[in-house]
Amino acid sequence: MSAAHDVEALLAQLGTRVHLASTPQTTHSLVLGWPELDALLPDGGLPRGVVELAAPHALGGATSVALAAVRAGQARGKGAWCAWIDPEGTLHAPGVVAAGVELARMLVVRAPRAVTARAALKVVASGAFEVVAIDVDCVPRGDVLVRKLALAAEPGGTTVLLLTDSTRPRAAPWPVTLRLELSRPDVRTLSVLVAKDRRGRIAQARTLPFRPVALLAG
Repeated sequence: MSAAHDVEALLAQLGTRVHLASTPQTTHSLVLGWPELDALLPDGGLPRGVVELAAPHALGGATSVALAAVRAGQARGKGAWCAWIDPEGTLHAPGVVAAGVELARMLVVRAPRAVTARAALKVVASGAFEVVAIDVDCVPRGDVLVRKLALAAEPGGTTVLLLTDSTRPRAAPWPVTLRLELSRPDVRTLSVLVAKDRRGRIAQARTLPFRPVALLAG
C-alpha cells in the first residue's frame, strides 16, 4: 500500500474522532498567543488558507511559529485536531510538548518525499484539521501544489502552513495568502518580514523577543 493510501486509510479509521472545532468558512484569523508576533501580522493572526513560513534551513524559527499555530488551533476546542506532514522525521516530540501542543490531538504523517504532496492534499482535503503544517522543501511545482492546497483548504477553513527553505532559489513567488520570512539574529530574538499579504500590506522586517514557550505560563 502506498504512503498516500496509508494516509487515506488512517483518516477513515479516525472517523468522527477528528473534526473541526470551529465553524467552516469563518473569516477569523488564528491568534497565536504570541503577542508581539500577533501584533505584527496584518490580521492580528494567521489567516485561513495557505501561509508560507520561509526560513534559512531549520534554524530560522519557522518550526516554532508553526508549533504556536498548532497550539492555537488545538485551543479552539476540545475536539480540535491539527496535523504535521514530516517527510524527514525531524519533528522532535519533547519540543512539541514543550511548545504546549497536545500530542494526542496531532496527526504526524511521515510520508516519503515522492508522495509528500499527495499525502498533504489528502490530509487538508479531509477538512478534519484546524492547522496542517507541511515541510515542502524539494517538492516540485510548488506553485501548483499551493493552488491545490488552497482549494482543498477552503471548504473547512483550514490554515495550511508551508515550511520552506528561504535559501533555495525560486523562479517566481508562490500564490500563498501570506508569506512570512523568518530568521534568528540570535537565540533571544526572531526577525519577521511580511513579504506578501492578500491585501498588499507589506511591512518592514521587525525583530521580536523569541519566547513562544514562555508565553504558556502567561
